[in-house]
Amino acid sequence: MYDDDMKLCTIYVLVFTLLGCPTPPEDSPGRYSDLIRIVQHIEDSISVDQMTIQNAFKHQILAHSENEFDSLRILNKVYKPNKYVFDNCLGVIFGDDNGRFFKPNGIYQWNRDLLKDQDSLVRAKLSVLDSLDINQLFTNHLTAVQEITGQKGIGSWLVYFGPRGFQIFGGCDNNSMVLDMFGESWNTKSINEVFAHEIEHLIFGPILEKDLNANTGIGITIDEGLAQYFTYKYLDQTLDEAFYGERTQMLIDREKEIFNKLTPYFFNDLAEGCPIYKHCGRTNECEPVILDLPPDMEVNLCYFLGFRIIQKYEETNGEGSWKDAYHIPLKEFYERSGYREFIESNN
Repeated sequence: MYDDDMKLCTIYVLVFTLLGCPTPPEDSPGRYSDLIRIVQHIEDSISVDQMTIQNAFKHQILAHSENEFDSLRILNKVYKPNKYVFDNCLGVIFGDDNGRFFKPNGIYQWNRDLLKDQDSLVRAKLSVLDSLDINQLFTNHLTAVQEITGQKGIGSWLVYFGPRGFQIFGGCDNNSMVLDMFGESWNTKSINEVFAHEIEHLIFGPILEKDLNANTGIGITIDEGLAQYFTYKYLDQTLDEAFYGERTQMLIDREKEIFNKLTPYFFNDLAEGCPIYKHCGRTNECEPVILDLPPDMEVNLCYFLGFRIIQKYEETNGEGSWKDAYHIPLKEFYERSGYREFIESNN
């Protein structure tokens, strides 16, 4: 192990000796000074208890200070604090051929040209920071998810600008998540609710994996529904705000059909329950069983169905009882919700 570590260290030294010198300026002086001013006040990381958000995007911008590219900043402030995510998440999710983009030398390469190649998009995404205090927003979310759920989460977020064509917003595993600012979710309208939703997954993930039904249809449904329900509670949303605005009524009108066609797969895994995985956006290996829905609804029915189970559970068992989902088995939670009886009693 010691020899391997020494070899790895030697590779880092060689790479950044060759590539770590400031790149001669190609652009006019001060071209990125406005971007640098925007990110300078952002904290390097924000922690509440054992949950941490690493604002790597800050140093991706600062690496271009004074028109000189500082690759050592990329190594020390972007890669090293997020080594686990780069090595064990991003480098794995996108496959062996693309894993090179998430190694130190690959990260250096696309960050060197980041602002030159995607100047306008970076500016558009950073403009979101004009309307919110990201330090306070992230602190509030980390605090709220732990206070409201009563769970002490452990994990970290990487917030960064990813290489072109390799965007991800969500979980890598039960201890780490990625928020790629180039993704569609990074906008003033949705960042609040999307981040709240995703950060709840970080809380529930370690609990879910211990459940006997974690890898079944009910596991997916409660997992997504709980994240949606937490967001609904935390942001004091209406049902329409939590879902599709006026279009949400389409799901209410077809709720019994959705239940009847998906619940037969609640306790099946992917091999035997493909349709529910299809309607939860987890696979394309089978045809949908619920037809004539808009595409954005068709692949997200677990959000709605899980939400309604949890909502009915709270109505049946008392205010605040939805948090029982963090303490009792999924099957028991579903059975105690009274949701099946509710559906069957409605013609």
